[in-house]
Amino acid sequence: MSHRTGQCLCGAVRVSGEVSTSVEACQCSECRRWTGGGPLYSVRVKDLVIEGEEHIEAYHHSAHGERAFCRKCGTTLYWKMQVRPPAYITVGLLDDQSGLTFSDEYFADNRPDWLPPLPGAKQHSEAEMKAQLEAFLKKEPDHDQI
Repeated sequence: MSHRTGQCLCGAVRVSGEVSTSVEACQCSECRRWTGGGPLYSVRVKDLVIEGEEHIEAYHHSAHGERAFCRKCGTTLYWKMQVRPPAYITVGLLDDQSGLTFSDEYFADNRPDWLPPLPGAKQHSEAEMKAQLEAFLKKEPDHDQI
């Protein structure tokens, strides 16, 4: 983890926090549609500070998930569980993307034919991810994390 900063395209939303150097990619159909065709690339963030929250628009796309973007410029900001703070931000927000490497590719069996597997990323299937989500949703929430 290293302290990094970032912003949306227009600069209305700024972020900072301790960011993992492991990039995760989601190939689910929702993430690919949301990003315009490619996977959603994100990094884990701890102690996230957001400036310009009044410019953030959230879209609740399911009973548990929320996608956020800058309402001024449309930049994709993060996906999160609705009852929890953001734990991941999109890689494109980061001012400094040096030293990042792929760690995981989720819904890898949904990757489009034109996109090769991501180098060095552990592959996770749609069935595996859905099972993990079901198990997560059955757990009692950790109120210290909300």
